[in-house]
Amino acid sequence: MASKQHVGRQKELGQFLRSRRERIKPSEHMLQSHPRRRTSGLRREEVADEAGIGVTWYTWLEQGRDIRVSPEVLRRLSRALRLDREETHHIFRLAGIGVPEEAPPLPALVKPSLQRVLDAMEYIPAYVHNARWDRIAWNAAALALMGDFAHDPPEQRNTVWRTFLSSEVRDYAEDWEHFARIVIAEFNASVSQQFDDPWLIDFIDDLSARSPAFRDLWQQREINPRQEEVTRINHKTAGRLHLERSIFQIPYEPSLSLVIFTPLSVNGTPERVRTLVDAFRQRQRTD
Repeated sequence: MASKQHVGRQKELGQFLRSRRERIKPSEHMLQSHPRRRTSGLRREEVADEAGIGVTWYTWLEQGRDIRVSPEVLRRLSRALRLDREETHHIFRLAGIGVPEEAPPLPALVKPSLQRVLDAMEYIPAYVHNARWDRIAWNAAALALMGDFAHDPPEQRNTVWRTFLSSEVRDYAEDWEHFARIVIAEFNASVSQQFDDPWLIDFIDDLSARSPAFRDLWQQREINPRQEEVTRINHKTAGRLHLERSIFQIPYEPSLSLVIFTPLSVNGTPERVRTLVDAFRQRQRTD
């Protein structure tokens, strides 16, 4: 038999969830779908649908019934109900589950010394990304080769995001499907310790909704540790390029990786990259 304390927490959890559901203003689409709605906020089925859980199960949860709830479901409900950090911790405590540990903040910038290293590699494309694969530093050669992503919003500079949603990547990857499969497998392996981070769940859900190709590949759950690899690019102006990709972890900041694409002496790649970078720099000076 459940203790009075447990029953009290269950009831409070249900009432708290209901209060947060009722405070959310329905979207225009929701109002059009239910013009005679009497609910002041979201409907239970709308919350359940957004959280990816059954409406009956969610109804029982709001009613304070003695049912088990997992940390994953609480995270999804937290996002569906737009809960802030303290509110999220509150529902975890009410459910009798330990408050989720927060991932340490990721660096948004690199040290000036590392940026100087990037810039010194004048004709060797290179960038630095964090544990989420967000590119936070790069050199001109990387922009010349991969597209001028420096002006993109930060979330669109993510390597996985660009692979599936950037037309530039699809245009220059010699075998995009093979390339995308490698990216997914390496990303899956590298973020295996981050599946308790709400960001990762949101990222996968968002990209799955935007890209059927990502969704299909992610569902295969392939894993491949990152290693040196020859990258072949069919650049629209520089032609066919052969580059060796190398990845190095930054010693003083393990969450950062330096990704370098060294031009190989195949098909005149070094000369072609040099011409490509010089032309990019010239455009920057005239813009």
